[in-house]
Amino acid sequence: MRVLYLLILAAVITGICSPLVSIIHDEAGLLESEQVTSGILPSELISSGSAVLLSSSSLPGPLEANSGRIYKEEVEEDLTAYVHLFPGRYAELLDSCAMVKEWDETSSIAAVRINMESFEEPSSLKEVQSVQPDIPPVIRKVDRGEKVTFFSSSEEFWKPDGVTGEGIKIGIISDGVEDISEATASGILPEDVHVLSPGKGKEGTVMLEIVHKISPGAELYFHSAGSNKLEFNRAVDALIAEGCGIICDDVGWPDEPFFEDGIVASHIKEVIESQDILYVSAAGNDAGRHYQGMFFDNGSGWHDFSSGTSTFRNIYMDVPPGEKVTVVLQWNDPWNCSENDYDLYLYDCCSGKEIDASEKTQSGTDNPLEYIKYTNSGETVKTLGISVKKHSGEDRVLEVYIYLNSSVKVHSDNLVEEDSVFGHPAVPGVICVGAIDSGNSENKGIAPYSSRGPVSIYYPEYELRNKIDLSGPGSVKVSGTNGTGSFFMGTSASAPSVAGIGALIWSMYPEKNGSDIRRVLCSSAEDLGEPGYDTIFGHGSVNGRTVHLLENSSTGNGLSLEKSGVSPAEAKGIFTLKLSMPLEQICSLAKLPCREK
Repeated sequence: MRVLYLLILAAVITGICSPLVSIIHDEAGLLESEQVTSGILPSELISSGSAVLLSSSSLPGPLEANSGRIYKEEVEEDLTAYVHLFPGRYAELLDSCAMVKEWDETSSIAAVRINMESFEEPSSLKEVQSVQPDIPPVIRKVDRGEKVTFFSSSEEFWKPDGVTGEGIKIGIISDGVEDISEATASGILPEDVHVLSPGKGKEGTVMLEIVHKISPGAELYFHSAGSNKLEFNRAVDALIAEGCGIICDDVGWPDEPFFEDGIVASHIKEVIESQDILYVSAAGNDAGRHYQGMFFDNGSGWHDFSSGTSTFRNIYMDVPPGEKVTVVLQWNDPWNCSENDYDLYLYDCCSGKEIDASEKTQSGTDNPLEYIKYTNSGETVKTLGISVKKHSGEDRVLEVYIYLNSSVKVHSDNLVEEDSVFGHPAVPGVICVGAIDSGNSENKGIAPYSSRGPVSIYYPEYELRNKIDLSGPGSVKVSGTNGTGSFFMGTSASAPSVAGIGALIWSMYPEKNGSDIRRVLCSSAEDLGEPGYDTIFGHGSVNGRTVHLLENSSTGNGLSLEKSGVSPAEAKGIFTLKLSMPLEQICSLAKLPCREK
């Protein structure tokens, strides 16, 4: 062993980095590095006391990671945090040490702006249970690095004549609509879009365009997601106050609980039940950057992500210079009541050095949450490993999500596609929408990034929720930069497509409520995957049987199948409308009376 260490020292001095380096965690969590000269790991490196990290040259091929992004990344002296007070306390007591932005009396949680130098002050107050810095929201767009601009287009969306969604109000929640004036000036969007809060970003404009193409008669509203979860809840309330019967979002909150309903999910559940609206949400683009599994001790307290089945015991990713990565770890303890203490680490697979760590103490009144936000400030691509250590407590189910930009590659080792839906899309009354793969129009598969169900909920009691609900187009043609259109991709495209179809149906059955429309959508979907419901496609794709209902219930002119000028090759993955199940059968399944023709 001493000879091996001398060899490593020589390699470091000469600036040589081996194509294969393992990292060993000892009992104290310190690191040692051993040179491996072949593809076979020596027995001392794969013993129970080792958690092995491997460099990119020895790892299987990476997955494309262009599956969503965290927005509003800013470097500021102040930061946003959630302060959880004990019941019966009020936000005013925080005025001396923080600026209260939002307050939720039901949960006793305040969203505050606080100076980094004063961050510990709220924790010292006896009325405060916990303080948690926020993690910015995630927008569910697949980032292909393509800038979207707007131009006038005469292309019509295929839909039944005389059915436009008139009389229905649709509210969109996303990052922002900074370019909406350009979209309205070019005729892409109507001039009467109600912007309640413009936000920062442009995804909201594209989502509005998708809905408008499908339901041009619907009245459109937009509200930004905000910078914290309480602002998001207020956005939902504002759209409800404006009379929106359909709300659609493409927003995820990585610091919401993975194993129970948090403040966002609980609020949306209450809104659906009390208002009986149709709520549509993007499932997420997390299938290729997610892990879930029971803690598996490698012998020294470190988690083996392979559960003893492989020498690749962690999760690995290649991060180019300047790119950012956020890694979020949770485990199945109750929110605000965790006494099992796990820690999260990020390592350089080449040098063996610890790059970053999240080592908060969970002592009984804390959240089962650790996260790392990392930026590669170097000049070369870094292959990084994600490691987890149990500091104390019992073995728990661990869940990891990785958020990154399109150029970051996550290796496929130890990733788990199943159970990759969390937060408010997992609420039973929400229509959680996955994405159909755009690559093959004949063989309709699920998009590789599209999140999958089911959803494991542990509190207040265990349940396994059936998600996904529906699947939609993973690629929708929107106004583009070159006069021929561009493609907006991800579950951010799927969700507004479903919302638009929901508006068409509701405009035909204005006497019905949101629950009825939800049943029509699920009952009339085109079955994909395993026969019947499954947790990959849900009830199926909305681009089929629902349209037959629309055609047979319209004024009698049928579907307008005018050519849009898009060739079959270009039309792969574009949302199209087809004919299928008889109207009477759909109405029977949805428990709705058939309208007379």
